[in-house]
Amino acid sequence: MKLSKEQIKHYQETGLLFIPGLFSTEEIAKIQDAVVTLSTRDTPGRILEKDNKTVRALHGCHQNAEIFNSLIRHPSLLTPASEMLNSDVYIYQFKVNLKGAFNGDVWPWHQDYVFWDQEDGMPFPKAINVAIFLDEFNEFNGPIYFIPGSHQESLIHLGQKQSSETPNNWESNVSAALKYSLDQETITKLADQNGIIAPKGAAGSVLFFHCNLVHGSAPNISPYPRRLLIITYNSINNIPNCQGNPRPEFLVSRDHTPLKPLRDKVIA
Repeated sequence: MKLSKEQIKHYQETGLLFIPGLFSTEEIAKIQDAVVTLSTRDTPGRILEKDNKTVRALHGCHQNAEIFNSLIRHPSLLTPASEMLNSDVYIYQFKVNLKGAFNGDVWPWHQDYVFWDQEDGMPFPKAINVAIFLDEFNEFNGPIYFIPGSHQESLIHLGQKQSSETPNNWESNVSAALKYSLDQETITKLADQNGIIAPKGAAGSVLFFHCNLVHGSAPNISPYPRRLLIITYNSINNIPNCQGNPRPEFLVSRDHTPLKPLRDKVIA
């Protein structure tokens, strides 16, 4: 899939681009089945909610299932990511965030890049998230809130606060008590300036969003699950230089091989 000039401009200005119905019902069903299978396995990248039962997130899925290893090379995802970063890319992260019905917890307001800068040594915010809706996203089940245009406010970090109550380990980067989040004053100012949006749509819709775009989501107290698969592509000109102990490879890939789109059917 090749983007139009209008789509690229929209992404550059707002920090996100929403494409409804990119994947078919049949394709999403196969991805859902793979997620369900991985959710039952006690893998190092699986994170639970505070109830120690509900799965919150799965990391490094492309290392554990062939369907996901192929998905990162899907031309409808990889080609636009390379276009918007104006570079060849490699896989930086692969995760599925699951907001279980009734028990899916909050994701505080944050920017992704602060984690990748502070924890991994990523030089610049030249990475892009590609998110696939695995369920319908509606107003009830905790859709992601974005502040459009907030990625342009700073190339570094906005009003970050670091939690003193969060353990200093990689789990603190993906829990409901995030290690880095944005203060209320910053969020209020940005929302007053730019507003807040929450893209909603059917399973199979895809959302491209900038790694410095401010976002978060409320708990899911509805009876409807909300699963979001997120592939993060990073420019091959932006490889991290970690000065301390690197985070696990299922969280931050150390394979910097440029990806090439598959020509054959990706989701078989």
